[in-house]
Amino acid sequence: MRATTAIRGPGSALLGSALLTLLVGTAAAANPEPQPLPWNTFSEASAEAVSVEQVTCPKTPDEPVLKARLIHENEQYIYLAKDRRWLVWRVSGGRTSGDAPAGYVWFGNQGPGDDVLRVVSAMPYDEAQKYFPGPCGWIDPDMI
Repeated sequence: MRATTAIRGPGSALLGSALLTLLVGTAAAANPEPQPLPWNTFSEASAEAVSVEQVTCPKTPDEPVLKARLIHENEQYIYLAKDRRWLVWRVSGGRTSGDAPAGYVWFGNQGPGDDVLRVVSAMPYDEAQKYFPGPCGWIDPDMI
């Protein structure tokens, strides 16, 4: 047996409209516009690097990964790049002063003839953790 409730009367259209507005507003809040990447080019990002090192991923130890720590407007970012694929992670709590924004991750690629950072996807850090098993998974070509 299934129970249903029907709302009838002059206020039912208004109530239905209010519920629809609430649902659409909630969905929009759950899927906000992607945040813009602070840099347009690799050169711009490189200018804010405070440390750079070469690391490797456990599954591909023979493929070097460039890792840089960047500071932009008092916020800390980690940049990882491998074979023109890259990710930038805004570290939660990485702000050197004031309120720290939530972690955020941008995924992208770099064209062969320029240093433009093309964003393919961007999402909050917690959401990225659901899809990608860590930084090495993020730059796997099958994942972007």
